[in-house]
Amino acid sequence: MADWTDLTTELDRWARADQRATFWWRDDDAGSDDERLKDFLDQRRRLEAPLALATVPAWLAAPTIRRVRADSGTSVLQHGWAHRNNARPPAKKTELVDGTENLEKDLQRGRETLQEAFDGQFQLVMVPPWNRIGPKIETRLATLGYSGLSTHGPRAATPEARVHTVNVHIDIIDWRARAFCGDTVALAQAISHLQARRTGQADALEPTGLMTHHRDHDAACEHFVDRFVTAIKDHEAGHWLDARSLFGARQEAA
Repeated sequence: MADWTDLTTELDRWARADQRATFWWRDDDAGSDDERLKDFLDQRRRLEAPLALATVPAWLAAPTIRRVRADSGTSVLQHGWAHRNNARPPAKKTELVDGTENLEKDLQRGRETLQEAFDGQFQLVMVPPWNRIGPKIETRLATLGYSGLSTHGPRAATPEARVHTVNVHIDIIDWRARAFCGDTVALAQAISHLQARRTGQADALEPTGLMTHHRDHDAACEHFVDRFVTAIKDHEAGHWLDARSLFGARQEAA
């Protein structure tokens, strides 16, 4: 069981070792515009933490473009093409399935759409819907024009992808209930990755990633994000990183 005191204790260990506990924030499933996106970006501005918005090109709406372009603290990553399941049962939901007809063309069309819409805010990073990607597509990402990849879980020490990988590790949604997973579960994920980094069981240079889904947030999700982001900002060892600094080259040791 993990609580907020446990998070502080772990961050204190980083501070005593004179190390920075780095974090980054990725929010998935952007594209269509509604009040939830407006409120979510307002929350980001209030927290003053950099955000990477994984955006579905086929969902992109003009109001979304205007909202995101007006927020200099938000960068944009590519969230597949249409967030459409191309896997056949019983396989888990996956859009980026090897051999899917026209998939590479759709991904390239999506990349061009986001580049045109967001210019310098767009990073050439693929975030596969459902955090799953076929191995052949993964090895072709660089050929398709991407420099980065982001899925879920600690990255491999020697990734096979020819692009820079930075993953997320904290999923705040209980997907069966489609509601906040609870402080205990969310904090346990954060502390587990921090401990693994600190003790050499995971890549120490991969920042701990917070994954949110603003379209599915309830009040408890919003409260957790407020408290978690602030707790990291307020601790001497904690540091939020901008996605624009993460992809394309490996971080220097903190």
